[in-house]
Amino acid sequence: MTSVVIGCPIYKRDWILPYWFACISQQNLDFSKIGFVFIASAEDEKTIKNLISFRNSRPDIKVFEIEFVDDIVHFEHQKNSRQWSISKYYNMVHLRNCLLKKVREIQPDYFFSLDSDILLTNANTINFLISHIQDGADAVSPLMFMTPNDIMYPGVMNWTGEPGGQAFRQENYPIGSYFKSDIIMAAKMMSKTTYQTIDYEMHIQGEDLGWCANAAKSGLQLYCASYIYAPHIMHEQMLDQFIKLGDTRHSASLQKNQEV
Repeated sequence: MTSVVIGCPIYKRDWILPYWFACISQQNLDFSKIGFVFIASAEDEKTIKNLISFRNSRPDIKVFEIEFVDDIVHFEHQKNSRQWSISKYYNMVHLRNCLLKKVREIQPDYFFSLDSDILLTNANTINFLISHIQDGADAVSPLMFMTPNDIMYPGVMNWTGEPGGQAFRQENYPIGSYFKSDIIMAAKMMSKTTYQTIDYEMHIQGEDLGWCANAAKSGLQLYCASYIYAPHIMHEQMLDQFIKLGDTRHSASLQKNQEV
């Protein structure tokens, strides 16, 4: 049985896919227990070629699904720019719910919603996240940052009032520790109950917030394992810099001692 399915909507990501797959291949986990699901566009030939090439290179993969969804517009981020709009968020809600539908058909023990620009440079990332699910968390995210250079915007947020309303970032999260968070994004390990019951929904700050609001309304507990760092490679130039210089922001995850 496939223990964990990894997946994401994907478009025009041929420039990073070899590195994304390489990081997953180096995880300390029996690869035959990992499956993959992607929501893609049939016209994105370079990305599809990369996906199929990896699948063919790993005969031990038992689940590898690519579903083409071309009834809505796919979009790619421009170099050095991330411009989101309400229409793009609506599209992402649709694409991510299509992904959830496929995962629910496969029924793995865990679903790791992992965006294709997040690199799992810590070889124990998947094992650590799964261990937290086994200890009672409903969904867990590693530490990442939502800007290219600083540590001002980690991938966690809090609701100002009721879940689904306005969200904000605190000034001082306990980075380096394992802590509960109202909102997690971009890389979320989910329990079976979580991925089976929680859909994405539109929110003016992004579809991840709509998903987290639905999770909160169902009484689910979300956490950030911020002692695990995962670089967020936001564009091709940033990938070039990462390959040459690495990412020193991983030191933020070492601020506090954490027993796992």
